[in-house]
Amino acid sequence: MEEKENLIVCMDNTESLQDSFSKFLQAKKREIKNRSFTIKNNNYNREDPEFRNQLRQKFIDRAKHYIGTPYAQRYHEPGTDAYNSPLFLDCCGLVRQVVFDLSSEFGFTLCRWNQAYQSDTLDYVNYEDMKPGDLVFLSGTYYSPKMKKQIHDMVHVEIFLGGETGEQTIGARWWKGRVQIFDTYKFVSTNYYDIKYHYKSIDRWLHGICQSVCPEHKWVDDRKNRWMPRNSIFMEESCEAVEEIQDGTIEEERENVRNERIERDCIAVPLEIETSAEAQSLMVNE
Repeated sequence: MEEKENLIVCMDNTESLQDSFSKFLQAKKREIKNRSFTIKNNNYNREDPEFRNQLRQKFIDRAKHYIGTPYAQRYHEPGTDAYNSPLFLDCCGLVRQVVFDLSSEFGFTLCRWNQAYQSDTLDYVNYEDMKPGDLVFLSGTYYSPKMKKQIHDMVHVEIFLGGETGEQTIGARWWKGRVQIFDTYKFVSTNYYDIKYHYKSIDRWLHGICQSVCPEHKWVDDRKNRWMPRNSIFMEESCEAVEEIQDGTIEEERENVRNERIERDCIAVPLEIETSAEAQSLMVNE
């Protein structure tokens, strides 16, 4: 009897090597399929409004930690400080990074999809009810027909602060810019027009819930299999559908397909938490 990677493979004289390997292969597939990446965290009481308020403030403070981070390396001259930055964050990358940094409190990490995915996991809120830390999403139409259409036409996201102007946000807005605080989330873009603003509350995230509320897009999380090549013998057959799911993976601009930061941020795995009765009331049935 040989034990390897928590798999028990029994071999006897009546079993061929091919049969033994076949059993090992099926056992390995079952292990991967059932892998849950679960971390039960009972240290946080998400029914406690004070906990959620503190986490909301941490979300804001952590976003401010990245002020000055360049949008993307390719928009800067080689040899400059911006070009040599150890980190680059676009609009959705900033949100993803902050949630990743606070993953133990949130209980999950965001997957690699862009602002359209992030928007689909949150509920709408009236502007008058916006709180610092909520998100402002922008939908629009690209001027260039070469730009790939975004899901829901979502082209941008920033973190709402309110501040002195009542419209302050923090985000990564310009290709050659950096993460910064803006006096208002309203601006004129040279890349898209017909801009509409969508206000989303992060309350679901504060309750430890990150799943799509959109009936059209479920955004199935395929990360449990992303560590292996698609042609791996251990890949589950059902994972072939991932290619279709990835058709909905669109970077903020068509050029951003080459932005490796999007992929690196997705390496983090989701955490599952014990959900309270209040949190369960916010969840959407699968």
